[in-house]
Amino acid sequence: MNTWDLSGLYEGFDERYEKDLAALDEAMDDYKAFIINDQKLDDVALIEGYLSRREDIIRRVMTLGSFARLTWATNVNDQNAPVYLSKIQRIMQKATAEDVVFTRHLATIDLKELANESERIKTYFYILDREQKEARHLLSEKEEVLYAKMRELASGSWSNLQGLLTANLSVIYRDKVMTLSEVRNLAYDHDKTVRKDAYEAEIKAYDDIADAIALALSNIKREVKTLDDLRGYASTLDKTLFQSRLDKEALEAMLEAMEDNQHHFARYLKAKAKYLGHKDALPFYDLFAPVGKIEKTYTYDEAQDIIKRAFGGYSDTLRAFAEKAFDKKWVDLEPRKGKRGGAFCSNQPQIGESRIMTNFTGSLSDVLTLSHELGHGYHGEVISNNLPLHWSYPMPLAETASIFCETIVNEYLLEQIDDDKTTMAILENALQGDTQVIIDILSRYYFESDVFLHADGPISKNKLKDMMISAQKKAYKDGLDHDCLHPFMWLNKPHYYSAGLNFYNFPYAFGLLFAKGLYAEYKKDSKRFVRAYDDLLSMTTKADVRDVAKTMGIDVTKKEFWSSSLDLIRKDIDRTILLLEKN
Repeated sequence: MNTWDLSGLYEGFDERYEKDLAALDEAMDDYKAFIINDQKLDDVALIEGYLSRREDIIRRVMTLGSFARLTWATNVNDQNAPVYLSKIQRIMQKATAEDVVFTRHLATIDLKELANESERIKTYFYILDREQKEARHLLSEKEEVLYAKMRELASGSWSNLQGLLTANLSVIYRDKVMTLSEVRNLAYDHDKTVRKDAYEAEIKAYDDIADAIALALSNIKREVKTLDDLRGYASTLDKTLFQSRLDKEALEAMLEAMEDNQHHFARYLKAKAKYLGHKDALPFYDLFAPVGKIEKTYTYDEAQDIIKRAFGGYSDTLRAFAEKAFDKKWVDLEPRKGKRGGAFCSNQPQIGESRIMTNFTGSLSDVLTLSHELGHGYHGEVISNNLPLHWSYPMPLAETASIFCETIVNEYLLEQIDDDKTTMAILENALQGDTQVIIDILSRYYFESDVFLHADGPISKNKLKDMMISAQKKAYKDGLDHDCLHPFMWLNKPHYYSAGLNFYNFPYAFGLLFAKGLYAEYKKDSKRFVRAYDDLLSMTTKADVRDVAKTMGIDVTKKEFWSSSLDLIRKDIDRTILLLEKN
């Protein structure tokens, strides 16, 4: 098993971990005392003291919390990880009242004037300005403290339930017991009967946990909607846009461009359906069916070699990063019982590292997923040079580096071959991902919008199934067979189950299309781009999305930019359809 090495964080929940946990507790007490200190500090001293203490707390909590979360992600049955996560959460909640006090006071200060007196305030002006804007949505101190404490027992527990039930779900596939991740990975198998049987086994298995997870989902969204109403947000989407540092104008321009191109994706899906022997539209279980000549299963060593060569074609720095990630065992690779499904990268800028989890089984898609997560890791490498309060980037920009790196690998693979069937296999595999990030993301956006409309009470599993089917029909149009969709796609996507991350769907589309636009700029002038790109990644933690994009001459509020990025995908669609019809 290729498992990650977490020793850069901790060796275990040992004496050193306990000591650092106690030190975090002391740091929070110091922060509390500083904020409520009777001494009348001037505003510069107050803000500078606040900033230095928050930096220290962030360093500590990232290390402690990440070790527990990463341990739990690869073993949901670990008994210590959730206990320590609860302890950390309670420590961080100790200062909820003081956070409110400081933020309310910050709202009364002329930050521009103080920035002229303090280089530290000037450096963190953007972050402080956002805190001022958030102040108008604060509840009373007592209410904020109460919610912070109750959230762990409410949405936090519902989220944990979804993770536990899906990670431990046993799926009966052809009389064999498998994990959910293993069965879902069979969607990429070359045998159509395997894909269909796996899909049917997956759907059947969900019935055992669907009622509980439907209750979890609806209660999380009810909590979110209730709190957002109390805080005075016009909607949860408006709050998400603020958190995402994204203009509504930019989101609407992007969604409109995506909807304009739905019929092109439907053309591709119907061409794939015909290639696979279906009469008209594509059944859901064949969305990820491989086409063309590649029937190869990649080893981890082969995947590493492809990625290192492709990254090296972009820059020596990117290749060196990938080599470091592989050599230092930052990757937890294969699926296993008790390990969560999917893939993610966890940046650890406080130690200058990252950790990557995948469920690699050797498909071409798995190779690209690995390159995608390494892109996140490279983003983390760049921002590790920033100050601690500049370690967090918004959701729409979170996918920029990952999709850019995935594009580099895909283009590299296309350059290595010269026969139609292999070209078709690589192009179509990329289109599978593009379809997920554009069309399936549309379905998830439609679905979650619908959930919030109905989040005034519990939503049954049957209602959620109907809502998901409706969203898929609206997004995929006639590209998918309406008699063979996936009514449970809400159940296995963890992004729906975080009260703090709502509408975690459109950022993926933003990331894909923004990265496509950036890649086009790279092809125009590679030397200039490579120098400017790292500066852009560094800036993602310090500015609104619109201003980050402007550094590359991009206006994200204009539909034309999104349409031009989609034109690049449409060219791949046209080329792929020709190859599908030819072969």
